Amino acid sequence: MGKEEQEVENIELASLTGSAPVKFPAGVISVFPALVHRNFQFYVFGQVISLVGFWIHQVALAWLVFELTKSAFWVGTVAAIGSLPFLFFTTFAGVFIDKVNKQKLLIWTQTAEAIIAITLGILALNNAATLKPIIILIFLHGIVGSFDLPARLTFIIEMVGKRDLASAIPINNGLFNAARFIGPGIAGLIIATHGVGWPFIINGVSYIAGIWAILNIKPVYKNQADVNTHPYESLKQGIKFSLSHTKILYFTLLGFFSAVFIWPFQTLMPLVAQNVYASGATGFGSLLSAAGAGSLTGAFFTSAKSQNTNKIIFVTRGFLVSSIALILFSFNRNFLFAHILLFLVGFGLLMSVSTLNTLVQLNSPDKMRARVMAFYLTMFIGMMPLGSLLSGIIAEKTSAITTIGYGGAAMLIVYAIFYLKGIFTKLSK
Repeated sequence: MGKEEQEVENIELASLTGSAPVKFPAGVISVFPALVHRNFQFYVFGQVISLVGFWIHQVALAWLVFELTKSAFWVGTVAAIGSLPFLFFTTFAGVFIDKVNKQKLLIWTQTAEAIIAITLGILALNNAATLKPIIILIFLHGIVGSFDLPARLTFIIEMVGKRDLASAIPINNGLFNAARFIGPGIAGLIIATHGVGWPFIINGVSYIAGIWAILNIKPVYKNQADVNTHPYESLKQGIKFSLSHTKILYFTLLGFFSAVFIWPFQTLMPLVAQNVYASGATGFGSLLSAAGAGSLTGAFFTSAKSQNTNKIIFVTRGFLVSSIALILFSFNRNFLFAHILLFLVGFGLLMSVSTLNTLVQLNSPDKMRARVMAFYLTMFIGMMPLGSLLSGIIAEKTSAITTIGYGGAAMLIVYAIFYLKGIFTKLSK
């Protein structure tokens, strides 16, 4: 099918849900094909607001724990506890998600997350946010997230169809990381001027936009729910397929290694901001914003190249760039250059992770997509607690910035092994 025929088909599919609120120029649509869809425009609007609130929340949480404990171990441990439910619940959540209406499920999960955020904000404003209630609320938030994330990611294909999935996913990830560009800076200012409680309240309110957007979506690609298979059998089918399908298995391993070795850099950033650059909450937000800006740029690039048939190249180059940038970051002591290096980290990670997400979904059967995606997320998001915990322990014995460099070096070794064994070549076929 030629490019013009593809564009006509995309527009016809998008028209099934009604007119899109915004008519983008052809040049914009050629870079972001998913934006032709009315559904995705609503989704993007809601996510832009909600995700800025999310990142304001994340920065405030890390800073709150750091203020309470002054400990790299506890900063890493609390981050690990927040992600721990993804390890224990996500695979089982995939079975449930394949059997229910994802749109309705997302309304419930978003509402629950808003309540948790506002509760944490009220505790912080009343000086009652001690370590114990923080841990309980973060764990509950993780449980909700273990259902929300696989449902959200597999719902994207119902918004735009299969053809534009490779464009929609990097845009979705780009929104997440663009918010990381905006949110941390806002959070730093709010914390510095009004204290650490208000960021949580703002996050809770921001969920209203996301809920409204999801309510306005009209799915164009519906899978018949797998209601006849026993849940235990459904679980076995999902795991068996994920482990026996060679490509899915290697995609999952790459997600696992990046979760353990690369992603903990975010957890350790409060310590780097304070101990290396003496920049406080404002500097902390600034550093994470640089990574978010890189991710946003990576989203533009990946979406523009979404029709590229050899998508594995974005995974390989992305991990290579982010690993080398983290190693250089660990040796750097210049605050401005640190931002440049974190920009490259964000750019590389966005390319890699969004492409892995796309490849997992495109290689999954329709009726099993949520289960396969849930297994992948278990080994990716679910393993982040292990990375956060290990990085916190190593940082206590060395330093936060040195630990970040170790993680980059470890991922570079994984990359070299995959390359030398010809695995990347196999995945590109």
